Amino acid sequence: MTAILRERNGKYHVQLAWYQGKERKQKSVATGIPVKGNNKREAEAERKRILSAWEEKVAVNHSDILFSGYLKEWLETAKYSVKENTYHEYKQMIERRICPYFEEKGITLQDLKPYHIQAFYRRKMDIDKVSANTIHRYHSTIHKALRNAYETDRIAENPARKGKITLPQKEQFRGDYYTPDELRKLVDVARDTKLEVPIMLESWFGMRRGEIVGVRWSSINFETKTLYMNGTVTDKGSGSRSENLTYRNYAKTPSSIRTFPLEDDILLYLKALRSKQAANRLLAGREYNQQWGDFVCVDEMGNLIHPEYISRTFPILLRKHGLRKIRFHDLRHTNATLLLEQGASLKEIQVWMGHKSFATTADTYAHVQASAKKRLAETMRDILANK
Repeated sequence: MTAILRERNGKYHVQLAWYQGKERKQKSVATGIPVKGNNKREAEAERKRILSAWEEKVAVNHSDILFSGYLKEWLETAKYSVKENTYHEYKQMIERRICPYFEEKGITLQDLKPYHIQAFYRRKMDIDKVSANTIHRYHSTIHKALRNAYETDRIAENPARKGKITLPQKEQFRGDYYTPDELRKLVDVARDTKLEVPIMLESWFGMRRGEIVGVRWSSINFETKTLYMNGTVTDKGSGSRSENLTYRNYAKTPSSIRTFPLEDDILLYLKALRSKQAANRLLAGREYNQQWGDFVCVDEMGNLIHPEYISRTFPILLRKHGLRKIRFHDLRHTNATLLLEQGASLKEIQVWMGHKSFATTADTYAHVQASAKKRLAETMRDILANK
């Protein structure tokens, strides 16, 4: 291994070079020592220290660790720097989707090349038929993990960095939505089913799924007629098991914390629901699940309705009653779209939906704005034609 002092942006860097098998590796390490000020001796001492450290690192041979093993190792490090639900998303993606492929290939962290990553993405799209947007999520996770490996001097360069990988073009997302008649029919057929409350709340407020399940009675003020949304329920495990559910007293983003006004119809519905749940509690006695006693979305035995149950059984309800197929999340788009078509502004929808940025709202509901512009053009036509 060689180590040479280089000058870059007015500071000393150590340029390392060594061979791994037949392949030459290089790594530039910043010393933080300014070139000006007669610091050459200090820089030389730092060069020797860095060289010694890297010679030991290579001797220990970090190349022994498989890339899949490193991903799992990084996952436990990332656990303390991200929200719990984000960690579990990483965990499922890495352990179920990414690691099996690279474990089978037996590729080490040191031997990982851009074409290995590219082949993984191609396999997922060609064989497993995953979407381009899913590939972008895989890449974001892989890039973060490898960036950490680079920054902690475990690899000489990040093989997933920009310019090394060709990613598929992202698909323009456009959520589906129901017409007012379809929505009214859905609400009607959902009555007296386990999906009744989630569908009713989603139709009225257009919340995210975890927010819907996270609505609590203590967040509803029947005097001021308001519902305060400041928490969410997530699954910290897998397999749709109720014991993995956890409530977090924070929203997806600060902008997701919001207050909804309660009109008389939904207010009366919630009052009746509260009375019904109180009766179920008395009827079930000790068998009633008290853990979720403050939550609105519970079944007759007090069990919190699992978010995955909602997504899984929603299409079954639609098929049973001959309703057009949409996702449960599309009820959120239905809520926003119908409000826009009734004259709400994009800014009002941004606040109502809890979007972090106005751009997200504008991009998501561009199709509604296009139809609104058509109506504006028709209005001008009628004015100019004196109709």
